[in-house]
Amino acid sequence: MSSFAIVVRVFDGEAPYLQSFIDHHRRLGVEAFYPVISPGAAPLCRDIFTKNEIHFYESEGQRIRSVQDLIREDYVAVIDADEYLHPDLFGFLDEENVESLLMPWRLTASMDDDFFESAQKRFFVFPQVKSIVKTSALKWLRLHASSTSGSGRCLGIAQGQHFPVQHYYLRGLDDLLLKEGGVVRRTLAQSSGRKQVNLNADADSLDFPSRHARVAFLLNVLASRPEQLDPYSMTLDRSMLDHLRNSVDGDPDAAKQALRDSVARIQRVYRKRTIHREIRSTQQLLASDPHKVSYQNRVLKLLRRDFEFRQSWLGLFENAWDSLSMNRGHL
Repeated sequence: MSSFAIVVRVFDGEAPYLQSFIDHHRRLGVEAFYPVISPGAAPLCRDIFTKNEIHFYESEGQRIRSVQDLIREDYVAVIDADEYLHPDLFGFLDEENVESLLMPWRLTASMDDDFFESAQKRFFVFPQVKSIVKTSALKWLRLHASSTSGSGRCLGIAQGQHFPVQHYYLRGLDDLLLKEGGVVRRTLAQSSGRKQVNLNADADSLDFPSRHARVAFLLNVLASRPEQLDPYSMTLDRSMLDHLRNSVDGDPDAAKQALRDSVARIQRVYRKRTIHREIRSTQQLLASDPHKVSYQNRVLKLLRRDFEFRQSWLGLFENAWDSLSMNRGHL
């Protein structure tokens, strides 16, 4: 039987969800965790790992390559604390003896704070990938697709679709508040989710972290997807969540409302036809076994396109709609 390890970068904003992440992967058979924490940071996560008898590693900038030479298990995956490996993955790898496997995201999100523990959720599979690789062939440990130097079978997304990484992209507004650093400082040296995006026009302007666009797009996609049973068991440490909320400067509920308004404003930029077209395009991509597609780049490209369209045509549309409404009033 093969052995399996996980490398994960963490910060204290994920502390309320971290025990659930550990429990899930221990049930799957993960033998070793290699958490990477910035020096002196994430005291809450450190306590959780200590309680679970998991050794953590300090690295400036949370560079995951700092633990590459420590891994002794047969396979290793690099995932985040909001990503969950498929229960059948390890059995498949053990039987097929592959060198690497690319796995797409199975995304879910909500601005409902009770959503994470709910049994029913909506899902959207996207060809942003995570990989699991044979350690003996590991050449370079990366956040998404780690590279190998062996001659074994390297399976792509076509096979990986059977074992998607379930990504709880937004576990509620509390989660977004913590990720935004409203309660604790995010310690990652680089975080694409905090890249500022600005959409300007004469009549309007939008300025927001890129994470808001990614969330807004996904929420619009999920609105058209059917609810399904979430096969994974999720738990939330509410005492930890309360502890973090109580440490925020100002009113956390007001901060959450501001976040909700920001995401909702971006949601209104995306056109329905764009969302439906993108769902179809993504399904076609997955059917063709693509390489990794950048979720953020795709989302921002569509957002800019729809923003420009609305700036060019919205006034004309609104005038036509007003005229139609007035005519109906006279009938």
